Amino acid sequence: MAQEVVAGLIVDDDGVYIDVTTGGGGHSEAILLALGSSGHLLACDRDSAAMNEAGRRLAPHSGRVIFLQCAFSSLTRSAAPHLRRLLQAPDVRVAAGGAKVSGMLFDLGVSSHQIDASERGFSYHRDGPLDMRMDRNAGVPAGQLLAQIKESDLVGLIFRYGEERNARRIARSICRARDEVALNSTADLTRAIEMTNPQMPNKTLARVFQALRIAVNDELGELERGLDAAIELLRPGGRLAVIAYHSLEDRIVKQKFVRLEKGCICPPALPACACGLVPTFRSAGKRRRATEAEIEANPRARSAVLRVYEKLGEVSV
Repeated sequence: MAQEVVAGLIVDDDGVYIDVTTGGGGHSEAILLALGSSGHLLACDRDSAAMNEAGRRLAPHSGRVIFLQCAFSSLTRSAAPHLRRLLQAPDVRVAAGGAKVSGMLFDLGVSSHQIDASERGFSYHRDGPLDMRMDRNAGVPAGQLLAQIKESDLVGLIFRYGEERNARRIARSICRARDEVALNSTADLTRAIEMTNPQMPNKTLARVFQALRIAVNDELGELERGLDAAIELLRPGGRLAVIAYHSLEDRIVKQKFVRLEKGCICPPALPACACGLVPTFRSAGKRRRATEAEIEANPRARSAVLRVYEKLGEVSV
């Protein structure tokens, strides 16, 4: 959805932008091509392999892009020194009050590059180590999580993060399998899940793998903290674009910005506002979905939902 992202995100050709989920660099490249000669981009990702791939793709723009490996939760702290340096540059536009970035992009979930790398353990289609960590230098691999987790907790994990109605039966099967032999690979996990049904639908396998991946990487908690960072870092008039691929992510984004668009939280029966809260964001158009042509080229895009929000306040450039 590169064209839709650029159309919704770019509000200042010479501003500073952050691609929080650079991945292979596709969206980052589209943003850089849309910016003027004074526009800059911070290309971020928690995956070092993604940073290396993006570095090669974005090499022609090396003078206008800064690479930064970090999780959403450390974004503000990690980006701060680079933003201070960029916003002091005479060719970079700065809004009133020393304001910050003109736009930020979150392209959530797992990337195609990660899914295709069997050694990362993200896909049931490919046999590999049961890892699933986006940053392989941090956190607990999925295999270790499965070895330690209580069955009741695994039921909750699969039901909450995978939205799988057969979570109890699947969790019981996984725990029985791990008691007999360690679950070290994606094939081991797939067999344990399929023990409940030899004709297990791919959708169910995908939901269980999704649930484990979300838990391993604390994706929903990281998303909450990343959105908070975006709210802080954006300047008035700046845009936030978020691409979500499943309802859990999209619900977090939608609910947070419904509150920010509304402002006042007083009871409806109160004759006048007493909380003093005012709207701080507005929706910049309706939610967007991938075109049929893009879905044909990239089937993963079929579930993508793009939302764009604009921070309110006076703009001075």
